[in-house]
Amino acid sequence: MKKYLIIFAALALGVLTLSACGNKEKPAEQEEQDLLDLLYPNGRELKDLELTSKYMKQTMKYNIWLPPKFDANKEYPILYLLHGAGDDNNAWLADGKNAFGGVQGGSAAQIAAKYVKANGVPMIIVMPDAQMTFYMGDFENYMHEELMSKVESEYKFSGKRAVAGLSMGGYGTLYYALKYPQKFSYAYAMSPAADANMAYMVSDPGILPGITVETGEADTTTPMANITPFVDAMKEKGVNIEYITVPGYGHQWEFWRACLPHALQKAGESFK
Repeated sequence: MKKYLIIFAALALGVLTLSACGNKEKPAEQEEQDLLDLLYPNGRELKDLELTSKYMKQTMKYNIWLPPKFDANKEYPILYLLHGAGDDNNAWLADGKNAFGGVQGGSAAQIAAKYVKANGVPMIIVMPDAQMTFYMGDFENYMHEELMSKVESEYKFSGKRAVAGLSMGGYGTLYYALKYPQKFSYAYAMSPAADANMAYMVSDPGILPGITVETGEADTTTPMANITPFVDAMKEKGVNIEYITVPGYGHQWEFWRACLPHALQKAGESFK
């Protein structure tokens, strides 16, 4: 595989060299960008980046996805994409099968690249490793005071951010949307670990971001019996929340991969 990547890179470089010969005024930066676009048609995956946290008292890992044709001189909105229990910062980018032949991983790079190429809103996706924190406590402080600050200062940030996640990450998505409503333009929770008591966090429905909850009707891990009362309680509070239930799906990556395009579309619309 490495051999073929080297050959592909050499061919791509040759194409760009020939192109540059025909256009002497083409900036070197543009030539470099053209090469990156050829080598990374699904955007760039920056994996296992590290940040030492005073709150977590350890070095934390996170991933970043940069969209196709990423331009460091342009401003981008950011989607914070949260993993579920037992996974880490690499779960959403994984693209494979488990030992039983089932889908394993979110294929986020491919799905997000397809969305952007179909005239979707280019965005940066940040995927933290939350361990088993449920995105609360010390991790919550790390996320909001350290990770967000680092990422949003390193890139040209448009000032608009959204949050999405699955299972435990779905809980984190709802928790952040309700606790920090003015930070996010949209929240998309997939198969969230939620209960009706979360609605107590709502004091002013008018300042909440847009919220969607999507879950599989066959899910026994975070069942509709827990999620539906939460949605009903939110509606009783006057919250305009979208609730999508899909028959035939349980707590599985096939479902979350199908959810991700919806989450990207909602986030993208909120960024405009």
